[in-house]
Amino acid sequence: MEDEIDLQLKQLALEAQQHPAGSQERQIALTKLIDQIYRHNRLTRPRIDDDNLRHLYEDIYSEARLKIVEHICQNIDIYDSQKPVMPWVNHIFNFRFRDVCDRYTNQIRPRMNQTRIKILSIDKLEGFKLEQEEWEIYQDKASMLQLVEDAEMLRKLIEEDPDNIFRNTTVRGRPDITWQVIALARLDDEKWETISQRFDKNISTLQSFFDRNLRNFSDYIRNKLQ
Repeated sequence: MEDEIDLQLKQLALEAQQHPAGSQERQIALTKLIDQIYRHNRLTRPRIDDDNLRHLYEDIYSEARLKIVEHICQNIDIYDSQKPVMPWVNHIFNFRFRDVCDRYTNQIRPRMNQTRIKILSIDKLEGFKLEQEEWEIYQDKASMLQLVEDAEMLRKLIEEDPDNIFRNTTVRGRPDITWQVIALARLDDEKWETISQRFDKNISTLQSFFDRNLRNFSDYIRNKLQ
């Protein structure tokens, strides 16, 4: 039996279907739908069987979550309105999660005696390494600006966040620390030490969070600003 949240999600999905693709009305309905899915933690949390990937669970989960958002936005018309929304979403999410796991397995083959793992870059995003399970990020602002030529367009996209992706991506257990806030701070040349003091969170955690999600968001940002 569907609960109140399930009915709300179905209503938003139906509302999105009723408007043409690319319309502002559809975008608003989709944004609300995704926001409600995040807010009520309706996404499943698949398990990882590979011991070598378990310490990367949140990285993998974040990337898969971005992919399911893109899938919902692009394929809302195939949703069967006779059924609840979340079984459809979570069915696809499980596949996306496994796809990301497979990619990590192929790209990141850690050795137990290594302390440094090189991560394959996405296009021009280079210089990201994992050392003793901590990310070291270099030239944050430059890396973001390599995605697009216009810094003001990038700032506007991050500030407006039309799909609520940047503000809904948060440090685990700290909903007040969003990727949006950190990205804007780095665009303003705010030092990591200052950001760390503001949120009372260690620098390595914040750098890791920013780094992995910058990589996850790269294609999304390019698509939005092309």
